[in-house]
Amino acid sequence: AALVVSESTLSLAEAGGIGTYTVQLASQPTGNVTVDATSSDTGAATVSPASLIFTRENWHTVQEVTVTGINDDLANDEGQRTVTISHTASGGGYDKLEATVTVTVTNDDAGLVVSERTLSLGEADGTDTYTVQLARQPTGNVT
Repeated sequence: AALVVSESTLSLAEAGGIGTYTVQLASQPTGNVTVDATSSDTGAATVSPASLIFTRENWHTVQEVTVTGINDDLANDEGQRTVTISHTASGGGYDKLEATVTVTVTNDDAGLVVSERTLSLGEADGTDTYTVQLARQPTGNVT
């Protein structure tokens, strides 16, 4: 017995970006199997439906899962957040089997990206350099 997940990773935009994948069982169960899907961070991405039901008749039919990016108004320094979608099975001889999908949610909020967080200045010359850029395209001029 095993859970078959069509994707191991997804990438989507923060504000309403959508990704999909499918789940099915590897072999016929002895009874109904419930697969619960949960997001490790519902502030970054949600998953739907929260539960899938497989029977002895439909075990080989793929069921689609949708992951949606959530706009959080945070300007993440890394430009993205990583969320794990966990799937846990119960019933029909599939008890406690698990599978995961790693979701990268790309940040769409304004912010600055700075190349260096720490500068080393020597006593003699006292100079160092760094760069600053915008995290996303602005809607107007930025000063």
